[in-house]
Amino acid sequence: MDFVLLIHGDEMLWDSFTENEREQMAEAHRQFGRSMVEGGVVVKFGAGLTRSGTAKLVRPEGPAVTGPYAVGREQIGGVWVIDVQSAEEAEAWARKMPYAPGDIVEIRLCDPA
Repeated sequence: MDFVLLIHGDEMLWDSFTENEREQMAEAHRQFGRSMVEGGVVVKFGAGLTRSGTAKLVRPEGPAVTGPYAVGREQIGGVWVIDVQSAEEAEAWARKMPYAPGDIVEIRLCDPA
């Protein structure tokens, strides 16, 4: 079953990190990806995302609108798509993920339709 792990975090906190701290977090995520593969997980996709202010909201009619869209400071900052046997296994991997202070991870089953 495919699950998406959506990393929600505070962009203002990320802005306060030094370049070295950002690189350490990126390396921690690269290592996390390797550990999932070594643990038998099929990692279909993983990536950090650009700033929410660079996003565009598109509706069927009308112009595209530039983001961010979430209420509050939490934005989706990264995503992993993994193929595991159960929601419990997806949660177990989400708990092993590197977290910045205040981050949360949303787990969703990918709709096969």
